[in-house]
Amino acid sequence: MKIILLALFTISAFAQFTIEKKANAVVRNKRFKAKIQEVSLPYLFSESAFDGKYFKIVLAKEDGPISFDAEEELKLKAATVYYHLNKARDYFANDLKSEYVRNLPKMTIRLELTNRFNELGHFANDNLEPQYNNALSIPAGEGFPSRGVQPWEKEIWFRPVKKIHIRDLNVKDTNVQDFGGVLRSFRQQTHMQSLQRFFIGLVNNNNVPMFPGGVTFESVFRLVGASVIMEVGYQSLGWINRLFQRKKYWLDTALVPEIIYHEYAHVALSDNLRLTHSTPVNEGIADYFAGVIADSPKLATKIKKYNTFSGKKAKNKKLYQLQFETTLYANTDFVFGLFWKLREILGEKQANKFIYALREQITTNSAVREQLIQGVLDTCEDICKNPSLDRIKLLKMFNAKGI
Repeated sequence: MKIILLALFTISAFAQFTIEKKANAVVRNKRFKAKIQEVSLPYLFSESAFDGKYFKIVLAKEDGPISFDAEEELKLKAATVYYHLNKARDYFANDLKSEYVRNLPKMTIRLELTNRFNELGHFANDNLEPQYNNALSIPAGEGFPSRGVQPWEKEIWFRPVKKIHIRDLNVKDTNVQDFGGVLRSFRQQTHMQSLQRFFIGLVNNNNVPMFPGGVTFESVFRLVGASVIMEVGYQSLGWINRLFQRKKYWLDTALVPEIIYHEYAHVALSDNLRLTHSTPVNEGIADYFAGVIADSPKLATKIKKYNTFSGKKAKNKKLYQLQFETTLYANTDFVFGLFWKLREILGEKQANKFIYALREQITTNSAVREQLIQGVLDTCEDICKNPSLDRIKLLKMFNAKGI
């Protein structure tokens, strides 16, 4: 009996034994610039592969972990993902003391996977449209054992990078999408204002008259000149864009630390917010915790080698727009900025705990204007030090953001 107990104890102790190894990974320096630096990889079980206590990094649909002897680019991605995922897990488990995160089973993390997710089959058929330049957190599934599809736990998939021409992008970034529309509107307003000022001058101008009605050559040239300059600029926009605008876009999600934090935040918050689809509130709260872990209000910026998009900025000046409620605009940074403003009212540490508690008051499908705002006020009622005063400050902040 003693021998059996000793054997069980030895096995248990061995199962808890972890090691650290060093490898190169993409990290941020104090100026938030990306660089490749040697880091320590914690909680490893394996001496030869990216297999640890909390995460196993695999290639595409494979089961075995990626080897430390893999080619350099794949090894860099595996090390970067492994390092930052453990950093994110430590934050939720230790700083926010999440029992849910502490009890999560070991996760499989897939790199370079192009398959779509299928709720029954895990991986969609290879002949469906392949996916590039994004990352995805997927829910656990029961599989289809009779068809050879075994159950799986929550996973995170990082797609391969692929350069795509701007004309082939389905752009949802309002910074890119709406620029032409804004310029068209400004052009129309400029022409209309010039015309109005011209007619007002016909009646009210007190300068030396050069035209019937008292309009001077100077005023005419000034008004016409403004319209001409605007029109030349507008008509030239196409070739200016072709000359200066980036032609190719790409996003290597496995090498951008904040994207890794963002995807793990989805998993850590999935006790209340589902992983099945993307919504503004769901994405915004994941963005917030990605910013907290990164210690920066900027996500996926200053990293052009791996990301050519504009990234997200919490300190944006966006005002609420109705389209921000739709899934098409789920990845704008409005909600991210809204949450970040709470730090000014509650303080940084209190805001982190506040927004983590907020997840219990909202759902994945909560609207910004209704359920999210009510959830913030209800959470404040529960945990704010001075609920009455803080709720007034929160309402003023929402009003300032156009809600």
